[in-house]
Amino acid sequence: MKKQNFADGSLLTGACVTVWAMSATADKARAQRLQRLQSSLDQRLEHPEVALETLMLELQMGELRPESWEGLHAAAARDGKEPDLAAAYGKVTIDRRLKQLTQPERTSVLLHAADFFQGILGDGAGAEGFLQRILESVSDHADAFARLERRFSAANDKVQLAELYALVAAKPPRTPGELATAVLDIISVLPKQAPLSDEACRKLLVLVSESQTLLGVLEKHCRNTGRVELACELLEASLDGDAVSKGTMIERRQRLIELYMGDAKTPEKAISHVEYLLDQDPSDAQARAAAERLLSDRQVASRAAAALQAARRQLRKRA
Repeated sequence: MKKQNFADGSLLTGACVTVWAMSATADKARAQRLQRLQSSLDQRLEHPEVALETLMLELQMGELRPESWEGLHAAAARDGKEPDLAAAYGKVTIDRRLKQLTQPERTSVLLHAADFFQGILGDGAGAEGFLQRILESVSDHADAFARLERRFSAANDKVQLAELYALVAAKPPRTPGELATAVLDIISVLPKQAPLSDEACRKLLVLVSESQTLLGVLEKHCRNTGRVELACELLEASLDGDAVSKGTMIERRQRLIELYMGDAKTPEKAISHVEYLLDQDPSDAQARAAAERLLSDRQVASRAAAALQAARRQLRKRA
């Protein structure tokens, strides 16, 4: 078996020799990479993409090297390589490439990209995209959230602010109560010409537990922006959960009956709420009136008739 003697008299054999040699080679290659990186940062940055790759390799080894990232950005500005570094960031931040990294590593790269686009290029919109991608994966990232909030607040862009709050609503970087208050202040004054996205409205539902008023504000916003179906969807979704009291449950179902029988023009969807309300209170005037109307709807006529019959039986028992 082949053996390797060392100055201290120790021996390595077989596979151990191979592993040691590979490790020594890797260490030498790394040292050379870092030397080339430092030289390019100190003297002239010829290939920003190579420098960026070196820093990403270091990041994957647990070496953050914040001063080297800052040095890379400064060198790009010094040597007129801003477009090249911007292109390099574009390549390393594509989803396929980022998936090779851990979540903390992905976040770090995206933050550095945002710093470069905002601080060196003065491209706030470009930086915004990187920060939003961070929050899509790590919604409680305080720095990314604060930077976007400041940007949208400075621009008085209430829709973007509300969309930002929706993005982080499930796991916010500040208390849910504070976020719910901020959302209420915005949505309550949004004009119908400035609708939130459907998805944002859905995501904001998680904050209703912090402010019951928010559901009514969301419903009104959806109706004002011509999305009655979405308003109904949000009310339906709000019925789930142990935190909903019986009184609140009844109020929301009554509201759903009004919408389905009215603006939504889908009366058949009211039947489950009619059944629930008549079961809870067979004398409920709104539910009884809705059931009477639904007798002429072939889709749910039999269920409406059964609900009315059950309600009459309950009333007779009470008499």
